[in-house]
Amino acid sequence: MAVMKDTDSRRSISLALQGGGAWGAFTWGVLDHLLSRRSITIDQISGTSAGAINGAIVCSELSRGSARSAREALESFWRSVSAPSSGALMQLMLGPVGTMLSRRLGEWMWASGALSPYQANPLDVNPLRDAIGKHVDIDALRSASGPQLYVTATSVRTGLPRIFGSADMSVDALMASACLPHLFRAVEIDGEAYWDGGYCGNPTIWPLVRHGAARDIVLVQLAPDERPQLPRGSAEIRHRVGEIVFASSLVAEMQAIHAMRELIRRDGNGSRFGDLRLHRIGPPKESALAASDAALERSWSWLTQLRDEGRRAARAFLHRCGTRIGVESTLNIAQVFIAGRKPKLRLRPTVEPDRQPAQSQAAPRGAGTAADAA
Repeated sequence: MAVMKDTDSRRSISLALQGGGAWGAFTWGVLDHLLSRRSITIDQISGTSAGAINGAIVCSELSRGSARSAREALESFWRSVSAPSSGALMQLMLGPVGTMLSRRLGEWMWASGALSPYQANPLDVNPLRDAIGKHVDIDALRSASGPQLYVTATSVRTGLPRIFGSADMSVDALMASACLPHLFRAVEIDGEAYWDGGYCGNPTIWPLVRHGAARDIVLVQLAPDERPQLPRGSAEIRHRVGEIVFASSLVAEMQAIHAMRELIRRDGNGSRFGDLRLHRIGPPKESALAASDAALERSWSWLTQLRDEGRRAARAFLHRCGTRIGVESTLNIAQVFIAGRKPKLRLRPTVEPDRQPAQSQAAPRGAGTAADAA
């Protein structure tokens, strides 16, 4: 196997960034380390929710500046999330006390159905809009001078995903990708209402496969691969259901990629899937994912803890797999995204009509056979 050396030309990658609330600070750390490496260049980014915002900051800064400015903009954004300074309402909604209140209110609204965000938040206040507007240059995103960005949102009317490319990017598109329906009103774009993109693509992989020049896709995953303990409390159950729902689209895409690869190996037909190389950074350690409210925590100490873990994860990935970028996949899709125990179907043996045993015709109506019992 040919092995790339650190002295080789820069390796081009596409990034797929999962959403996950405050866990997006882990992605911040991953991006911060990748941007610090001269051996890596970013071709495209697909992101959802927090992944979309992280991706938008990086792409807009790379379009108009440098990797250093992208790193500085990421830190500035996450500082604004931790310590908003534009009013008491923002502090209430995003500060530690506000985090607790919004979490309890969201759980109560979701469980009881007593209030919708149209009733509880009649002014449609969302502090994230100002933070995005301050840290994302939409005009730079729309230019052709930086990495292409893809952002996923979910159509409320159809339940289908909409992928916003750089050319039609807007603050509303980024807001729609991060719009949790039990906390905020749907975001309307071109007369269509959208919710969080995590329901349909978290993140969406296919644009990176179809349009990218880079054949190496690095998934930055926030959701855990599994939860060994059975959730029993109501909050734990809701949390686990949310994890499964928001991971389902990624699992489906990965399984589809695996199936296409198997067809290519069997039939030998050329395809863009044939030379696709997949890699993964994450998910965060179990300690970071253990608390059910970790995704809502906003303290600077917590965010920087996640950032540092993201940096370590990216550093470990490049140390372990960096020389294999451009050479081969380092993510085993079958091992991670496909159940190890394939379902075994026990079917009744079929008998052709002209060979049907005579005694079977005499069986009482409704009587079962040994095959039926099996």
